[in-house]
Amino acid sequence: MPVIPPGKTSRQVALATLLAAAYSNDYVNEHLETQITRGELPPIERPLATELAFGVVRRKNTLDALLAAAVNRPRENVEPALWMLLRLGAYQLSLCDGVADYAAISETVELGRWLGRDDWTGFANGCLRSITRLVTEQSIDGPSPFALPLTGGRYRRLSQPIFANPADQPLSYISKAFSLPHWLVERWSKRFDFEELCRLGFWFNTPSPLCLRVNRLRTDRDTLLAKFAEAGITARAGELPTSIRLETPTRIDQLPGFAEGEFVVQDESAQQAAEFLAPQPGETVLDLCAAPGTKTTHLAELMRNEGRLIATDSSESRLKLVPQNADRLGLTIIETAVVTLEGTDIPPGPFDAILIDAPCSNTGVLGKRPDARWRIQPDDLEELSRIQLLLLLAASDRLKPGGRIVYSTCSIEPDENSSVVEAVCHFRQKLKIVESHELTPGKISDGGFQCLLRSTGIQPADPNGQVENLSHDGLTPVR
Repeated sequence: MPVIPPGKTSRQVALATLLAAAYSNDYVNEHLETQITRGELPPIERPLATELAFGVVRRKNTLDALLAAAVNRPRENVEPALWMLLRLGAYQLSLCDGVADYAAISETVELGRWLGRDDWTGFANGCLRSITRLVTEQSIDGPSPFALPLTGGRYRRLSQPIFANPADQPLSYISKAFSLPHWLVERWSKRFDFEELCRLGFWFNTPSPLCLRVNRLRTDRDTLLAKFAEAGITARAGELPTSIRLETPTRIDQLPGFAEGEFVVQDESAQQAAEFLAPQPGETVLDLCAAPGTKTTHLAELMRNEGRLIATDSSESRLKLVPQNADRLGLTIIETAVVTLEGTDIPPGPFDAILIDAPCSNTGVLGKRPDARWRIQPDDLEELSRIQLLLLLAASDRLKPGGRIVYSTCSIEPDENSSVVEAVCHFRQKLKIVESHELTPGKISDGGFQCLLRSTGIQPADPNGQVENLSHDGLTPVR
């Protein structure tokens, strides 16, 4: 990786972020914050830096398809850092609204000089000018080899066929045009038709509006909305009683009410998990997989800061964020404990209520987490479902008779959702499913799964042996 100086412009910060993420195993949003701080990027530049960095990661497959037609040499003969620079330029020219072609080309070419690579500039200039000839200003009605998906159901016409013909190769078209892993598209095609796959592609490639959860122990939604309006912040009431949607990007820590703990950032689908569990004041509650504490603090608010709430996580560093967030929100009932990934040493309880926000594939939130689609691999689902099963089993053994569990994921894969719950109910016959919600991406908010289970009494002895006696898929008991 080339030596990267501190970025002073949105494009410099975006490229620095993309290169740092490509050469590490960290999430792109973590590098973005680091690069913004390192370069002291002015607030006015931050929205564009964020869109460029996240957009290039989301649309990697699409950009590579466009560049394959515009670059006159094999990709293996192009340095990886230069290819990333070309992706950044191609994104501005093809997928980024409001950026003039001349600005996109000149500013992106200058990034080569910023990195000390003047030898890149002529090649980059030629490649990006080829992109401008490939991408037209005309719209096109629907999917075709010439149709480049934008946002909001819009397609832009290309001057030559770049993608597979959706009539003959629909999955290949979805994978390249909407930039999704082919194995995941193939998996989804068994449940969703082509039209729904396109809808999911548009949703996952459109930045979600930032959503806040109002801390009802400190204020109410109307009061907070009035504060925002007075400060010139465009916001509106969300779909839930405590949710607010911000209409324009802004720094969260500079919003009115942030320092006073009057709100926290949380998507509406995630807000529903704590509401579903409905913890009561005075109860003893466990939050598994709690870091960084967004759902934990919601539970404490619903408990009116009365009772006992234990937050556990396998990451000690991330668990340290829980008391920090709780302190800002004025919540004092939260205790923390580090546990193993499989929950073998979680506190004994017994608990009135348990929330399990299980580690998962994140396939329901691919828009909000831009690199999640590239991190998850087919084999990961089996291991994730095994861990999810063990967590839910461990939690069920620490539940009071009549107690309740909400099992929640950000996944839309049945292997991680209904299959896990059904397997646990087989092993723990005291557990009964009360209600479950399959959250569809783009139907109000992000996708996921939430299931409420209740204990009916004492667990009967299992005559067939231990829980670990499972088949290869981690869910089916071996007889």
